[in-house]
Amino acid sequence: MSQTQQPNMSDLLKHVGAQGDLNVGDKVSGKIITIAKNELLLDIENIGIGIVRGKELYNEEYLSRLAVGEEVEALVINLDNERNYIECSFRAIGKDKIWKEIADAYDTKKTVEAKIREANKGGFLVKIHGVDGFLPASQLSPTHAIKTVIGEEKSLLNQMKKYVGQVFNVKIISINPDADSLVASEKAVSDEISTQKLSKYKVGEVVNASVVGVVDFGVFLRFDEELEGLVHISEIAWKKIEDIKKEIQIGSQVKAKIIEIDKENRINLSIKQTIPNPWIEFVKNVKPGDKFEAKVQKIVSYGAIVSNSNDIQGFVHISQLSETPLESPSKIHEILKVGETKEFVVIDTKEDKLSLSILDFTKALAIQKDLEEKANKEAEEAQSMQTINEVKNDLAKEAKVD
Repeated sequence: MSQTQQPNMSDLLKHVGAQGDLNVGDKVSGKIITIAKNELLLDIENIGIGIVRGKELYNEEYLSRLAVGEEVEALVINLDNERNYIECSFRAIGKDKIWKEIADAYDTKKTVEAKIREANKGGFLVKIHGVDGFLPASQLSPTHAIKTVIGEEKSLLNQMKKYVGQVFNVKIISINPDADSLVASEKAVSDEISTQKLSKYKVGEVVNASVVGVVDFGVFLRFDEELEGLVHISEIAWKKIEDIKKEIQIGSQVKAKIIEIDKENRINLSIKQTIPNPWIEFVKNVKPGDKFEAKVQKIVSYGAIVSNSNDIQGFVHISQLSETPLESPSKIHEILKVGETKEFVVIDTKEDKLSLSILDFTKALAIQKDLEEKANKEAEEAQSMQTINEVKNDLAKEAKVD
């Protein structure tokens, strides 16, 4: 070495004692001197200054946990860089530490935070302890689950995008250290909370709830902050519902009765069971031949559905609209108009059904009797044919055995 040439770090290391016996791939310990955005300097005792920079910092999660003055470990990847520093790396060591935390969280079913980075049709790309993960849409809690709301113009993906940047509490349900990826579930956390909260509720209790979703088969209600249940369309009201949107809206506050909690903590609720059944009072005070004023709600191929001011629904069969049989269902529209109010005659209330007619009561009863006799005859004929076929089958089996 010439007198004018300055020794580099490699030259100096050759002349230090055993503590300076350093090679690429060795693990070293040092105190953090400075932490900048893209680099970190270490004081490696009795050896020199180490630098960790760029991708060798591993990730922001690992870096955010470090502080000036802290003793950390790093791997040597170059004994002498352009700044005469020892080039070091946190990648392997940082990955090992973070993956140990992830593995522990997975094994112990610990709840961790997941930051939503991106949304796609299948779910969300997330970061957990700096590791890329996936949160499937099917694993969202009821609070964040995307529901197909009737009349909702926004696509499901657009609804999901509103969660980007938020932090969800999740449990890790699958890990792949080799691929540096994992799968998370928010539902697992909410299920755990729901199990705890549901323990204080029993079937039959009435709760105050808010409507959080309206779908074609019913509505979703939320109560006690985290708990969510379904009210099937048949449990919304005592009358038959033709259009859910007209009956209930998102944000409405309602009372609901818990009618079932299954093994998977799915909750079924009823709104109608919290209010008196108008039918019970109605049948106490009505008899065949009474008048029934009602509005035509819907016309179908076999008659019309009507309801009065108390939401009592009745049905007028096509046979009860004319003394002579109508040539086709289209003729119903010539007799009844949707929205008009008309006076009908009560025929009967059998099987909790209100049968009505626009005809004279005596004529209506005669038509009803003819229809019932015809139905009974057809049922008897069908039963006879079934019996004959069964006998034929038995004889065929006996002949085959002989």
